[in-house]
Amino acid sequence: LHNGISGLRIVPSLETPLNIRVMSQSPKSKSSKRSTESDGEFPLGAREYFFYLLFQAARQRDLFCDKALSSCGLNMAQWRSLAIVRRLEVCTMTSLARYSTVERTTLTRAVDQLVGRGLVSRWVPDRDRRQVNLSLTDQGEELFLRAVKILDAHNAQLLDEVHPDRLRDTMALLQANLRKLAGSDELAMDLLNFGRAEPGQG
Repeated sequence: LHNGISGLRIVPSLETPLNIRVMSQSPKSKSSKRSTESDGEFPLGAREYFFYLLFQAARQRDLFCDKALSSCGLNMAQWRSLAIVRRLEVCTMTSLARYSTVERTTLTRAVDQLVGRGLVSRWVPDRDRRQVNLSLTDQGEELFLRAVKILDAHNAQLLDEVHPDRLRDTMALLQANLRKLAGSDELAMDLLNFGRAEPGQG
């Protein structure tokens, strides 16, 4: 029976219909509390807070870069497209979607704009008419170099005071998580190496 008080229920006793016992809701499990609730040092449990901070840092950096890149006439989706196409030299739309993680409709619109501005060349190879290839034009390379100076300065402002060993440890932690999240060794290695056969090439 419910008594109208949140979290309480009344259970009739087997001994007498007039006698009732009040039972509280079962407490949260200790493991659930450890994973999501503050231990006093952080607002959330350490594991939950780590991914919250990861998301917020990435999002706030995107917002900053959107504003900073406006002087070059770019937004983050366009910038990522330029950077990925430049790295791969000849980039398919499938590869661009994989490395940018930009939603496909937004990505197609960004590429259309880059092609329209003469920054990216787009063509279909004779051997596979279903494939769309992209590469940077000379104008695109020039704009990329302008934009990367802006972002390099911002990255330096954020990370120059971080000890190299600490930065390396953080990258190793992120690499380990990406390997677990990718779902396959092949995809994990492709993402970790950013489209190159061996890390550090180019």
